[in-house]
Amino acid sequence: MKTFFAIVYFLFIQTILFAEPNFPELTGRVVDKAKILSINERQELSSLLEEHEKQTSNQIVIVTLNSLNGYDIADFGYQLGRHWGIGQKDKNNGVLLIVSMVEKKIRIEVGYGLEGALSDKRAHEIIEYILKPNFRRNEFYNGIYEASNAIIKSIKGEYKSSDYGVLSNSAESLFFIYFAIVFLSAIIGSIVRKSKKASLSKLFHSTMLGGFAGGFATVLSNSLFISAIVFILISIIIFFTTKKGSALNSKSKEAHSNNSSSNDFGGFSSSSGRSGGFSGGGGGFGGGGASGGW
Repeated sequence: MKTFFAIVYFLFIQTILFAEPNFPELTGRVVDKAKILSINERQELSSLLEEHEKQTSNQIVIVTLNSLNGYDIADFGYQLGRHWGIGQKDKNNGVLLIVSMVEKKIRIEVGYGLEGALSDKRAHEIIEYILKPNFRRNEFYNGIYEASNAIIKSIKGEYKSSDYGVLSNSAESLFFIYFAIVFLSAIIGSIVRKSKKASLSKLFHSTMLGGFAGGFATVLSNSLFISAIVFILISIIIFFTTKKGSALNSKSKEAHSNNSSSNDFGGFSSSSGRSGGFSGGGGGFGGGGASGGW
């Protein structure tokens, strides 16, 4: 008898764990279950997405939820995309923008056919630089509208990261160069300190801190010129304001610390998916896209 109940319990748990989520009904291009949009806002978003679909056949659907009811938003996203069949069957050109209010989670789910045009990196940028800032100000419509436009621009090849405050490739490269300078300065500075040459130690110390300042300037300004000026100025200021003996004193303290250290440590059931005059075209999803929270 105990074995029987154990089997029944196991099957019950399996049913709960692997049950399909209770998907909302597909009533249009904007499914606002969380009620965070006004009627006019839903209409404006629907018109934007409808116009894009007429031009390209790509289907973009926005869905807001009260809660994911314990499901991971990435798992929920691609299952919902498949359930609704967003995108054309022969092109798999669907996109879902999912917002869940209780968990404060966002997901851009991308169909197979658009993963090249709307990459995971691009979806991540749209979440980080458009949706999150707006949502944190409770400006949900602005965030969704701007994100929808950015998705459309990305698909059309018109998206520019710099338009949304994202670091350009050159700025990203400079950012990593600065940290390379910091890393190398720390290593070389350690070698110089052992040689007791205070002037060289000061040089590497100032360069290292200048690299940090330049790196932050890159993030804040997205300007190569400004970050380079900050790097040079901070390095010069630190070099000429650091006392000559400070490097040698720090060496002595470091040696004492190292000796001490060596002594201490030496030893859901689904609802109907199509109604309301709008339906998906049978597009496929495989988990492409990005998630985030605000």
